Amino acid sequence: MLGSFWSLYLVSIIKTSAATQQALILSIIIGLISTTISSGPLSSTLVFWLPLTLGSFCAIDVSGHMQSPAFVISLSGYTALVFFTMVFLNRKMLERSVNEINLAKTGETIRILLRDFEENASDWLWETNTEGEIKHVSPRFAEVARQPPSAIQGDLLAFMAGGDHTLRRVRPAEGDVFEPLRRRMIARKPFRDMVMPVNMGGERRWWSMTGKPVQDSSGRFIGYRGVGSDVTAVHRSRERIAYLARHDSLTDLANRTEFNNVLTLLLSESAQPSAALLCLDLDQFKAVNDSYGHGLGDSVLRAVAHRIRGAIRDRDVAARLGGDEFSIVLPSDDEFEATAIADRIIDRVSRPYKFDGVTVEIGVTIGIALAPRDGKTPETLYRNADLALYRAKDAGRGTWRLFDPTMDRQLQDRRGLQRDIKSALRNDQLFVEFQPVIELATRSVVGLEALVRWKHPDRDIISPGDFIEIAERSGLIGAITAFVLSEAAALVAQLPSFVAVAVNLSPLHLREAWLVDQVSEIIRHAGVAPDRIEFEVTETAVLETEGRTIDNLHRLRALGCRIAIDDFGTGYSSLATLSRFPFDRLKIDRSFINDLENNAADAPIVKAIIDLSQTMGLRVTAEGVETERQADILTRYQCDDIQGFLYSPPVRKAEVLQLFKSGQTITGLSVGCAVPGPAVRQATQARRPQQPMPQHSSFE
Repeated sequence: MLGSFWSLYLVSIIKTSAATQQALILSIIIGLISTTISSGPLSSTLVFWLPLTLGSFCAIDVSGHMQSPAFVISLSGYTALVFFTMVFLNRKMLERSVNEINLAKTGETIRILLRDFEENASDWLWETNTEGEIKHVSPRFAEVARQPPSAIQGDLLAFMAGGDHTLRRVRPAEGDVFEPLRRRMIARKPFRDMVMPVNMGGERRWWSMTGKPVQDSSGRFIGYRGVGSDVTAVHRSRERIAYLARHDSLTDLANRTEFNNVLTLLLSESAQPSAALLCLDLDQFKAVNDSYGHGLGDSVLRAVAHRIRGAIRDRDVAARLGGDEFSIVLPSDDEFEATAIADRIIDRVSRPYKFDGVTVEIGVTIGIALAPRDGKTPETLYRNADLALYRAKDAGRGTWRLFDPTMDRQLQDRRGLQRDIKSALRNDQLFVEFQPVIELATRSVVGLEALVRWKHPDRDIISPGDFIEIAERSGLIGAITAFVLSEAAALVAQLPSFVAVAVNLSPLHLREAWLVDQVSEIIRHAGVAPDRIEFEVTETAVLETEGRTIDNLHRLRALGCRIAIDDFGTGYSSLATLSRFPFDRLKIDRSFINDLENNAADAPIVKAIIDLSQTMGLRVTAEGVETERQADILTRYQCDDIQGFLYSPPVRKAEVLQLFKSGQTITGLSVGCAVPGPAVRQATQARRPQQPMPQHSSFE
């Protein structure tokens, strides 16, 4: 109404006004239009602006200025500017009002959340003044501090440290544990998740502190405000994880990583390091594990670790490297000191262990290397201590050996043989000799044992005992066995059908999945019956009842081959072992035959083995027979077959063929024949009492 009034009023008076008065009236109109910019909300300004704008154009028309384009354009631009200014200012005012409303709502929400946070959250709020003194104590803060709110006052860091200086008593080497936090607060810098040890009621706990400096409206510092949380459980878990990363979880000794770090640090502390490294290996532990299970085995390892800790000093470091392997490092190269500790460990570890009525006895063997005499790096010390351990095992176990340079030369020699084995296979340096197996009843050759030899270009003839173990470790035993089996099968194909050949199988080779396929292909290629091939396995291989060992033995039997247990009496096999595996033959170790004539203790053992084997349907062969007296005793004990220098040492293939071609023995010590005649067999059977026939006979 006000806008319409002013429009009508100005239009009416401009009709009767002079030209100079009209200019004043038009100026008044422009001023009125500009007042609409700040006259209120957009709806109010628009209804005020619109009639004034229409009235101004009507007044121009009445005054006769409508014919002036410049005047009309200027007025139009001005009214448009006023319109957009009204809209812009109104929008800004509206946004400001909305923001103020939202800010008020947010503030209220924050106040509610903070109140709920202080009452229910696991974290708590803290606040200090400019002097670092506690200002505000929330219920949660008092609960975590285990004190009433009234008792929580004074300097924040002093309160966290506790009045009885527990932190200093726990870890005096730490110094001032609050120094990093104190420096930031003095510099008035924010901090986040700073984990601090605190003393609450005499107990060491860990708090995580986050805070920032607070300023008033004038920018003046008024203190700190932040959030705290008790992270004791998390910190202890991290400490436990860090501990387990450096220690063996079963024995609580240092693990391999931590032990290597300690040894490396010890050897790098000076230009002339001084240390002793002891490598320990438990004796008979595998037998304990196999007999009583891994549960008892773990108990034994824990007990051994406890005894080792009791046998060393506080400055010494013991570690379990894995399985039943332990190591100890001494910060001294005193030979007497190292050997004295080794003696003490052997004595304590070798004492019986008792677990729930079960008594276990094991031993320990130790190899010792001293720095700097035997090496200045961890790798060199480890290698030399391991060589000393290997030598100690050869000496009979339950003892210690110091490293000496001859061990290293022997190692280099073994490594040289390992390199040469590959060229030996390529260059046909390996050859096979065959030792006849003699049937005692007829004194005739009924079988052969294939024995590999190596004609080294520089070392002449090398026996299997010097290179078979090296071949096993280097993964070449399979190729050597295949070569021996091929030579043996090719020879037996040229001999009478009652002659069989025996080939030794390595325990490592016996575990291979492709073993039976390899054997089958070689036998098929040679064109011989599988029952003319016999495989000899040691008692050690027999005890490997897990994996493919037992499966391969059964598969070889299913193929038609015979299985013999070699060197019987020197290992850990039992009656259960003999009944569980598919054996056809048992070979008595030569150690029982050597003193058969003079040692009264060996004779009953040999007779018992023969009687037991024949009862179980196994054919028996005695190894190492060198005298007629030994052969006569074995004949009385009704042993089936013998091997030894009495009849023949191992000989080449050509001599074997000549033997069967001529029908004569190799040595000429007795009368032999390729096939005993019927009369000889009948006479022999008449002299011997009737015995149960073997279920499986390799050489029949």
